[in-house]
Amino acid sequence: MFLAWKEIRYAKMKFLLITGIITLITSLVLSISGLANGLSVDNASAIKNMTADTYVVEKSDQHQLERSKVTPADIEAIEGGSPLGLKMVEMIHDREAVNISLFAINPESSFMPVGEESVKLAPYEILADPSLKKEGYKPGDAFTYGEKTWILRGFTEKRFSYGHTPSVFTSLETWEDFQREDLSYQALLFTDNEEVDVPPNMDTASKEDILSNVPGYSAEQGSLKMMVIFLLIISAIVLATFFYVMTLQKLHQYGVLKAIGAKAGVLLRALFLQISILSALGILAGNTLTYGLTQLIPGDVPFELSSGMILLNSGLILVMAWMGSLLSFRSIMKVDPLEAIGGVK
Repeated sequence: MFLAWKEIRYAKMKFLLITGIITLITSLVLSISGLANGLSVDNASAIKNMTADTYVVEKSDQHQLERSKVTPADIEAIEGGSPLGLKMVEMIHDREAVNISLFAINPESSFMPVGEESVKLAPYEILADPSLKKEGYKPGDAFTYGEKTWILRGFTEKRFSYGHTPSVFTSLETWEDFQREDLSYQALLFTDNEEVDVPPNMDTASKEDILSNVPGYSAEQGSLKMMVIFLLIISAIVLATFFYVMTLQKLHQYGVLKAIGAKAGVLLRALFLQISILSALGILAGNTLTYGLTQLIPGDVPFELSSGMILLNSGLILVMAWMGSLLSFRSIMKVDPLEAIGGVK
């Protein structure tokens, strides 16, 4: 510890530079991770936060909920489950159009989201995603759609959004009345991953399958996750190069220390502690910088950064730093004390 800290204090500018690089890499990784998670929440939190594990949908190559059609006859042919209606709509409030994903669920089932306050939905009453509250909507507001007036009764505890639009939930009674001329549903919901006997024109799909087929979800998440992976790889290369160059510059000192009796293990521990200290300081500064930047992000930008995600990414950056130090470890192990003190010509 003494050797590691003394060297850091001696070459402040060099170590300050690498700490700054780690800070920027950490902030960039966290920012992209927050954006990826925010887009995920904005695009598919209605599926993620719904308690259904198995969906029975119309048979097709892609299990997209909004394209599925489940008739009342199909529901009668399947034992158990709870119908789900879904429609992408445009509601009008005070002459302003609001894009909405309208879900219809049995309010007595476990699939209906929990509201911030306990409410019982009457016909044409809706429970809305809390993002609408941030936009200024409040209980009692009236929306118009399909020549019907829909009354906002409250907001859900968790985020429920689908296709980058806020979700609202109504009862099956309302759905069946509204769709009575051509009544159909989009899925039948089950709470576990059990095998369900379905007619030949129907398929069972897991929550993961439904998520991956939400329009744009896989492409968005795949692109952003690849960016994070490349950033982590780049951080390992940058740190490996920095510490390797510094190790080469100090091979003479390492050789002298070995010549006077210092064990290779002591030198390796000193380098490991240096890397750990600098990485920890850089990661801490990167987290602080990211927190400051999040305060400047406009409210309409989908950005969600949880404590678990912060810990995971910070841990990965620290591991990348340790992996990048392996090249320097090899150089220290191979240094010859005799060459360092001029004993070999």
